[in-house]
Amino acid sequence: MQKVVRRVINHKYTTLKSDMLIEGAVVNFDCYIKRFNNYVIIIEAGTLITAELAVKLKRIEKIYIAVQDTDKIRGYIERYGLKEKNAVPNPIRSVQEMIPSVMRLNEILQQCETFENQLQSVYQTTSELMEAIFYESSETLPLSALDACVDALVHCLNRDESDAISIILRIIPEAYTTHHHSTNVAIFSIILGRSTGLTKESLREVAYAGLLHDIGKMRIDQSLLLKPTYLETKEVERMQQHSNFGLEILQNNGIADPKILDAVHYHHEKLDGNGYPSRLRGKMIPKFARIIGMCDVFDALTTQRTFRSNYTSYEALIMIKQQMADQFDEYYTDTFIRLLGSPRKGK
Repeated sequence: MQKVVRRVINHKYTTLKSDMLIEGAVVNFDCYIKRFNNYVIIIEAGTLITAELAVKLKRIEKIYIAVQDTDKIRGYIERYGLKEKNAVPNPIRSVQEMIPSVMRLNEILQQCETFENQLQSVYQTTSELMEAIFYESSETLPLSALDACVDALVHCLNRDESDAISIILRIIPEAYTTHHHSTNVAIFSIILGRSTGLTKESLREVAYAGLLHDIGKMRIDQSLLLKPTYLETKEVERMQQHSNFGLEILQNNGIADPKILDAVHYHHEKLDGNGYPSRLRGKMIPKFARIIGMCDVFDALTTQRTFRSNYTSYEALIMIKQQMADQFDEYYTDTFIRLLGSPRKGK
């Protein structure tokens, strides 16, 4: 890969799909990845995309370009006969830009004609807010907007809709991103919590924790988060700090609910005591952390990563039930299997 050049640039960025960087093309724009709060050039304008480079680029979760370069992208598309619809997504909106849409969620949901449209609307809005939060990496969280998303999620999912699971699995993208994963875990946690008798207030708490369970990853270097190979011991130790970081970020934002704090802090604990950060065992692990922990693993297994393809729902559930039986609460596992036991659309 071309030499890495750091630049401090104040303009906005948007994402570029890696499959647009095809072998044999010469890019006429700079490409970046995000490292901490800086954007780092990985491909300079004028670079020839070799076969080796094309393979490496496909392993990167997010490649960014400067918004001011979108006209160059259109010329690049025309030159190489690419499909524009696959090229540049809409620029990531800022948190402040997202807030008006989020605060109108109830109004938007009332205008939706079907349950599926409601789920699609709340899913898109919530995941876009989470994308903006992770994109900006500001540890000052938009609490009112997060509350609105959680309320909308619980409103949609705290009802007896037999097709909710199949709709959710159709909506969820196959490729893993942190903002979609956060939304997915919140949704699965609500569905599992409702099926195990949680009250509406408890559903709000578990949804809130599910949405923010990985918020500590804002303090983890992007190059580590996106590494396509196995992590070294010190890298694993750094990655595992995200649950401690998440607790700190929530506390710094004035979030004091112990159920939410414990769920975020301990969602990687395992019943056999081999989890982190405190190696808790069995029922010492808070209930919401056990729910979120299993939903976290299920979603991670059923979404495509840079280092492997995704598993189907069936394959993931078999792994959780058989290979990870000593890690997860059997009651929640069996309930989840009853809810998600039939593989649908590859998920």
